[in-house]
Amino acid sequence: MTTFEEIKNQFKYATDMLEKAEKKLDNKEKTIWEFVGKEQVIFLQKKLTEFNEGKEIPMDSKKLVQPPGQLPNKTFLNDFLNEKPEVKIPLSPAHFSQIYTKGHLIYPPSVGMNEDSFHAFWDDIIKNSIELFGKNIVGLETMKFDRNTNKRTSTGRNRPDMVILVRNICPFRGEEKAADSDANPSKELTKKFKEWIYGDAPYLLAYHATGRFVTFVTLYESEPVNIGSSKKRTRSEVKSEMICEFNLESRILPTIVILCPARDTPDFITLLRPNGTIVELGYNVKKIFREERSIDQLREIYTTLYQNNVRFTDKLEYTTSHSAHLEPRGLQRKPGNLNELLKALICILTCLKDMHSIKSKPILHRDVRWPNIVQHHNEYKKFILIDFDYATLGSDKRGIVRKPLKEFSETGHAPEIGIPEKLREFASKLCHDNPKKRPAASDALDEAIEMF
Repeated sequence: MTTFEEIKNQFKYATDMLEKAEKKLDNKEKTIWEFVGKEQVIFLQKKLTEFNEGKEIPMDSKKLVQPPGQLPNKTFLNDFLNEKPEVKIPLSPAHFSQIYTKGHLIYPPSVGMNEDSFHAFWDDIIKNSIELFGKNIVGLETMKFDRNTNKRTSTGRNRPDMVILVRNICPFRGEEKAADSDANPSKELTKKFKEWIYGDAPYLLAYHATGRFVTFVTLYESEPVNIGSSKKRTRSEVKSEMICEFNLESRILPTIVILCPARDTPDFITLLRPNGTIVELGYNVKKIFREERSIDQLREIYTTLYQNNVRFTDKLEYTTSHSAHLEPRGLQRKPGNLNELLKALICILTCLKDMHSIKSKPILHRDVRWPNIVQHHNEYKKFILIDFDYATLGSDKRGIVRKPLKEFSETGHAPEIGIPEKLREFASKLCHDNPKKRPAASDALDEAIEMF
């Protein structure tokens, strides 16, 4: 069996011949064919492509694709990114059209000054480089790129212009502006953030571009600052710090992702629900409804929640004729351990108790399930109930149970969650087939607090 070393030696011979003939011939592919033959080139290309696609990674090349065990501190990040690799990067002849032997010159567009004109230029600098060299990086197997195409709408204000998603997490993002734009993409990188949902990750990587000027930065969570007159109210902000020189080192992206909490939905995504509602998940949540009356109903529900100081819910920031904007986005994931599970139960049962205790017209959520429970990454890491699209104003008469929605079965939509053995009895009460036999939120809350 031919070893990788043998393939490398043969490939080195081909490239050596190429360098000697460069002064005589311009067509590099023709040069290789002339010196090593058609069959040999096909063999080399096939074998090296197999290695590059991850079918087999040689031992000395594993250093190129192995993420560091620990992220370098921001202070030393620039030095780390500009370290020369310990081994040479093997490239197949198929890559010659992308990276030439003596370097690839990247030119800004010669025609056009708008943002779209610079997409290819920015992609050459950023996207194509990360895609080429990050292809075999351990942990980047699911890496996807996505550029926002709705920049002139409110969607553009709810997400970055370009993102990289790895396992639903966005460790690298960018804001882009035309060469003649007066906007400040640097400020957009930080001002769009509503909360830091990246756990123990000390920073994210990002860039901001205005025409041909591209600046790479780190994004990180600042120390909490006091807001308002009360010292008890604090808020963390997201700040940026420029990286003086940046080598698009893809190896640290998986390490950033590992330090971030897992999530069930991507950081940035647009969903279309069966009822026609469009949900844009970004820095905050935007819902677009078909009918204006849906907005009126949602506004009434959230106004009632606010007026009655109902705890552990999201907030309605503002509405238009057909859209609602809500915060916080939160982190959509199920509790990872018993302590988190009990904390989630206490938060949500407290919310339900507050809603059901509103005099004259208590609020019935009617859609309590894990996708509608998110973790709010403030200092308390609390869980909140969201998605009041199907909520309704009920009655204060005890014993009255509203019929379930047509979209949901009466027995299958109870909050069935992965509860450990010791909580099985408690779970069976909450998920009883007969809604009338389920405990009231206040009683369930008392029992959950006892177990916490």
